[in-house]
Amino acid sequence: MKILDRIGLALFSMLILTISIVLLLISFGFVDISIFSILIEKVLQATHSTYILQGVCVALTLLSLKCLFFNSYSKGSEEGVMMQNNNGKLLITKTTLENIVTSTLKEFPNIKKSELSVKFGKEDNINISIIINVEEGTIIKDLSTKIQSKVKKNIKETTNIDLGSVDIEIESVEIKKSETEEDKKNKEGK
Repeated sequence: MKILDRIGLALFSMLILTISIVLLLISFGFVDISIFSILIEKVLQATHSTYILQGVCVALTLLSLKCLFFNSYSKGSEEGVMMQNNNGKLLITKTTLENIVTSTLKEFPNIKKSELSVKFGKEDNINISIIINVEEGTIIKDLSTKIQSKVKKNIKETTNIDLGSVDIEIESVEIKKSETEEDKKNKEGK
């Protein structure tokens, strides 16, 4: 959260708290409402205090519009991991991590189709979920262990990020289509 958003949130929280306390005091009968009408009337009669009140109201209105309609995060920015050293900052985005995982999955010929998602948790904890289709005859347990190990290794070597988990879901096993006897005869006859 940017500093202007924090200031806006703090100001509005204090304002709402003050209004709530005043309304509670009035509703329980501890404070007479006529005191506030006299106070407002006196403030509006003085020229300087009117200008100050108008300036504060305009500033609060602009701040509220900024906080409500213009968030701190630009729509083009991506979620990622920010790294910093003496030379500057580096943002490793979700797309970068997805590309590394995709290229790692291409190293496994038994994978026929894959989908993946990268999720950022608290304290830069990154979890990757992979959904794959494998070909018939694949030893799923061995393949999934190799994928998890290879993905973690490649991410670590490329970005120096330790992954939280690599979860794999096998969506289906694609059965190889074998030629029927009729297909074989048709090929031989041609």
